[in-house]
Amino acid sequence: MKKFIFLSALVIIGMLYTAQIKRACLSLLILIDTVRPPDKAVMGKFIDGPTKSKVTVRGKGRVIHADLYRPLGHGRQFPLLLVHGVNPTGKDDEQLVLLAQDLARAGFLVLVPDLEGMKTLHLRISDAEDILQSFLYLSNVERAGPRGGMLGISYGAGPMMLAAADPRIRDKVSVVATFGGYYDLRTVMSFVLTGANESGGQRGYLRPEAPLRWIFAYRNLDHLRSSEDRKKLRDIIEKRNRYEIAEADRMAKSLGPEGRSLYNFILNTDPVRFPSLYDSLPFQVREYVNQLSPARAVPYITASFIIVHGIDDYSVPYTESVRLADAVGDKKRVLLALLPQFMHIEPIEPSAEDRYQRYVLGGWRLFTAITTLLEKGEMERQ
Repeated sequence: MKKFIFLSALVIIGMLYTAQIKRACLSLLILIDTVRPPDKAVMGKFIDGPTKSKVTVRGKGRVIHADLYRPLGHGRQFPLLLVHGVNPTGKDDEQLVLLAQDLARAGFLVLVPDLEGMKTLHLRISDAEDILQSFLYLSNVERAGPRGGMLGISYGAGPMMLAAADPRIRDKVSVVATFGGYYDLRTVMSFVLTGANESGGQRGYLRPEAPLRWIFAYRNLDHLRSSEDRKKLRDIIEKRNRYEIAEADRMAKSLGPEGRSLYNFILNTDPVRFPSLYDSLPFQVREYVNQLSPARAVPYITASFIIVHGIDDYSVPYTESVRLADAVGDKKRVLLALLPQFMHIEPIEPSAEDRYQRYVLGGWRLFTAITTLLEKGEMERQ
């Protein structure tokens, strides 16, 4: 009799928690693949699929190439738009492809558009429109649910949130997820140039990546109105890349007011000087930064937020995700997962504290974020 009661209890518990157990297993597999090289992926060894097809999305005056990942099986599927960050391989990045496959294996209908601006480090306002049109396309795919989600990586999260706030689709977006995203592009520029970041009165510093500033400037010289300054700055940056610094500085003296202000701004590494140098930039450059900042769009997004960021991110400070989470009025709509040392290269001889921070605390937070995303998709499919 006792054995019968025990077995019955196990069956009842299994029936009650089947969905939660399945979700936890899927989340664990996605987590493992997220932190391992694609050639060591494990989820595909347990779950078949998905099917992948190349599609084209009609944007405003251009064609957007994208990959559509369909999960196996029937029934309604939760549409999820996956937006890549600054990456020359775009939608074909191996780690991104693996993530799209794993999310599709978990039951999502995944679309990954190729964003030319992100591939060339030339962020554009039009990227937000391309993302919006891609979401509309995905929403009309067979078996797509009435509402869907977006997941943006690094700099791709900015225009993604601008799209999510657009009245044409914001009621159709139920969840917005960001990984290493930003809130205010001006603050990110300060971090990239000077290494300084601040949140809640606490200041931090990471050594700035010097090549990144010149690459970004080179790719975005078209924002200067003076064609002569554009040409001179292109030559100056090329000389700096060849370590002809003295010659580059000599040429900089012949720049016009616009070119000189941009050159001084990019050259600066002092956080104290950043505000005045930024204010000296041409209006069209500052307006471009403002237009690409999701800070102005967040109040109009009605979706739930899942915000993930590595504390040791050297391209976008984690404080941007903290500010993003703080900007959402309804805190019940926000999950913030900061990953301590999670994305860092492991020390040769990691301490017990290092292992705890990386594998226990960071792993649990990322697992929770993935589980929450899966749960949101399940709720929309019901």
